[in-house]
Amino acid sequence: MDHKQQEQVALHRWAVIAEAASDRLTAAERGALVRQIAARAHTCPDGSARRYSRGTIDRWLRAWRAGGLAALKPAERADTGTVRAHPELFAEACALRLELPGRSAAQIASILFHRHGIAVHERTIRGQLRRAGLHREALKAEPKAYGRYEAARPNERWISDVLVGPWVPWPRRDGSVRARLFLIVDDHSRLLVDGRFFAYENARACQDLLRRAITHRGLPEVFYVDNGAPFSNAWLARTCAVLGIRLVHSQPYSPEGRGKQERLNRYIREAFLAEATHHGIESLDQLNDLFAAWAAQVANRRAHAETGQAPIERF
Repeated sequence: MDHKQQEQVALHRWAVIAEAASDRLTAAERGALVRQIAARAHTCPDGSARRYSRGTIDRWLRAWRAGGLAALKPAERADTGTVRAHPELFAEACALRLELPGRSAAQIASILFHRHGIAVHERTIRGQLRRAGLHREALKAEPKAYGRYEAARPNERWISDVLVGPWVPWPRRDGSVRARLFLIVDDHSRLLVDGRFFAYENARACQDLLRRAITHRGLPEVFYVDNGAPFSNAWLARTCAVLGIRLVHSQPYSPEGRGKQERLNRYIREAFLAEATHHGIESLDQLNDLFAAWAAQVANRRAHAETGQAPIERF
């Protein structure tokens, strides 16, 4: 496993344990979270899905507290290459799972050892079976029901999104570009933490906005984003891991957590963009100055319909 692969594994392990790594948690709260984490499947860097035991999650948490991201990088395993050297073992493992779908990876490893005298770690078998689509969890999947969620305190969860804005300059003419508004909102207070128009929609814009938001409002515990290119990149994953921020991507076709952002986007279009385009826009700098003033004096100071408080006061 090369350095890049080791870092990908370390970032994945951080994504798994991040919500249980907060210093705010009591031992009982952390234990409950670890049980929840162990009960669900997690998408690995290779695209497969797997579950981790409570012992594994606790071990990663101890490693994170002792040495940060570097301590989450994997060590070489003693049985590396065993399955490649004996491909017939994998075929037999698949047959054993198909024969009895409830048979665990540990049971399959034990059967293989007693039949052939070759020890294969159960994690290796589990990973191979998942890549072959023979994992048990997929058979138990149930439709998910979504309820209303609100963070309990400021900076517990930030939500980010990109809103397609007007052509700039406006009215449109030769040289006009389509502006993209990158937004970060605090879930608890509904505070518009920061927002800025860019002429491009990429990781650099996300980087610039997140740096500004952290400078002005501190570190969030969770950064909740969609799966677009500005938010699905190595830079953002590593930055969040180093800063101790849990990066969460919304699932495709999943509405959970996006309703507040969509309502804010609609409010921005109706209350700000409609007026800005009516009066005309000469440049991105002018548009950003107007938006910053509107956000500070209007959006963050009006009484929010759901909370009954002004976002800046609730924050």
